[in-house]
Amino acid sequence: MASVIGGEAAFIGSLTELIELNWSAVDAFAAALPRMSRSGDRSRLLSFLTDHEHHLDDLAALAHELGSPPLETPTRPKLKSKALTNGIVGDRAILEAMRCYEEETCAAYERTLLSREGLSDRARDALRQALAVERRHRDWFVEQLDARQGLMLLPL
Repeated sequence: MASVIGGEAAFIGSLTELIELNWSAVDAFAAALPRMSRSGDRSRLLSFLTDHEHHLDDLAALAHELGSPPLETPTRPKLKSKALTNGIVGDRAILEAMRCYEEETCAAYERTLLSREGLSDRARDALRQALAVERRHRDWFVEQLDARQGLMLLPL
């Protein structure tokens, strides 16, 4: 059983936020995949989607250890992923939107790690590993955006 100094309820709240962010990212990646023109980008995004699905499994296991049933579906509206289905056009614009997801997810993992004392070694390791993966995703998006300087098409 994971132990958390400062309240299991607060930690479960943090896990819930991370689960929701990962569900949102899964939705966004699924919406972005068919819109990407480069097969290499589609392959990379598919691998990132798979990473988010693995994070969901790990976070659900942590929640289960604390006696909280894991969220099977996101509890908040899918507003972010709708942005990718409602008018974002072009690889660069999609990459920018996905970078924003990764930045938000990195920040949430960092907040959880910094604000929770007494995490079990397993919980801390799982969160650190997920954060490292999210930082790798974010860095890839930043590199791609830097390499693709130029016009970004947006709907009028």
